[in-house]
Amino acid sequence: MRYHTIALAVLASLLFFLLISETDDINFSSLEGSRVNQTFDYYLTTVDSTSFNSSGGSEYRLQAERIVHYPSPEYAAIDSPRLIIHQSLEGPWFLSAAYGTIEHDLERAEDRLDLLGNVIVQHTDATGQTYNIYTDELTIYLDSKYLTTETEVLFQSINREISSLGMTADLTTKHITFLNNVKGRYE
Repeated sequence: MRYHTIALAVLASLLFFLLISETDDINFSSLEGSRVNQTFDYYLTTVDSTSFNSSGGSEYRLQAERIVHYPSPEYAAIDSPRLIIHQSLEGPWFLSAAYGTIEHDLERAEDRLDLLGNVIVQHTDATGQTYNIYTDELTIYLDSKYLTTETEVLFQSINREISSLGMTADLTTKHITFLNNVKGRYE
């Protein structure tokens, strides 16, 4: 028993030494004002929020396991985001990911939701055609319903499959542009 205690103490000391020696090279002053050293001002769990347009119709619904809000610069970190974007005549678009952040994009003057990790976009149109898009990172501008990514994308429907490096999509017009290294298969 005594040998186990001594071995654990030596191992803990070694790990502590390695941790201290690795963090000596980091310049923490360069992180000042960044998201890293910020403390949150509030958080929400089991979130289910709906955004409405000016005529009272539902624009989109955001669900998440947890949202943590940071005040300066203002943004929110989201665990397991699920977004449902409603269309007036078409069926809704469903987006999900492992993680996300939301903040106001000053350049576009609208809120931007960045989805990360196992991003899935699903849509079934009025004719019953189902579309699935898979990627690792995706940005959606919530007011204009515009999607963009620079990562690998896989687009699938019943009789076609398209892979690409990067994509843009306008959900209101259903116009999708595949950017680089586009490969397709049609049956």
